[in-house]
Amino acid sequence: MPEMKNPLELYKLLNKSNCKKCMLPSCMAFSVAVIQGRKKISDCPELDEQTVEALSGRVATRASFEDEQRERLNNLKQEVARIDFVSVSDRIGGAAVKGGLAVNCLGKDFVIDAAGELTSECHKNLWVHVPLLNYIIHGTGKTLSGHWVPFNELQGAKDWSRFFSHRCEEDMKQLADAHTELFFEILSLFGAQPVGGMDADHSLTVYPLPKVPFMINYWEPEQGFESKLNILLDRVSPDNLAIGSIYLLGRGLVEMFRALIIRHNRDGKLF
Repeated sequence: MPEMKNPLELYKLLNKSNCKKCMLPSCMAFSVAVIQGRKKISDCPELDEQTVEALSGRVATRASFEDEQRERLNNLKQEVARIDFVSVSDRIGGAAVKGGLAVNCLGKDFVIDAAGELTSECHKNLWVHVPLLNYIIHGTGKTLSGHWVPFNELQGAKDWSRFFSHRCEEDMKQLADAHTELFFEILSLFGAQPVGGMDADHSLTVYPLPKVPFMINYWEPEQGFESKLNILLDRVSPDNLAIGSIYLLGRGLVEMFRALIIRHNRDGKLF
């Protein structure tokens, strides 16, 4: 039988219940994740063993975005090995420590050693590790302007805007909708500070990196209106972190929140 290279081919074979048991919001999202190599056919609990076996050999997975970022991470580690941590610490708002460089992310110290490895008491993932190394290597340390703008108004954001809207803002909104109280408790644990003068139900500023803050605004659903969540950034953020890495940082927050919600939610479920 021919290989399946298009997510729609796989989607047609699913029950389309959008049950979310695979930890993704829809069967279409699951189909895309399988083709991208981020999920396995067997991760769908609604497929029987015989169907899983038959389909597994037909899916033509392509290198996932995660795989590309792992390769990027290895290259960044080599660049970090040539960095003098003492000389860059003031520029990026970090601190040289024995054997490495400490950077405060979300109110917690993330320490990078001379080999580019990351240690922290906080949850770690690829989406944070790559931007952090980029920040250390390439960040200019420009002073924040205090002028908040949507992601799509940042310099160079055109090619990344759709991804940020869908994979950062929309995915974060789903988490806030499903676990509102827990979501904002987690933000407070990460040092989020309330912002006055905004018309949102919740407006908080959090610092994933010292010179790349995120303002998260959330409007709860009411009287027939759907909920809404947007993320604003300081206008100079692209000077301190490349626009693609700002997107990764947003993804890192989502992945971190997902992991923590599953861990601390009473029934251990995301949705």
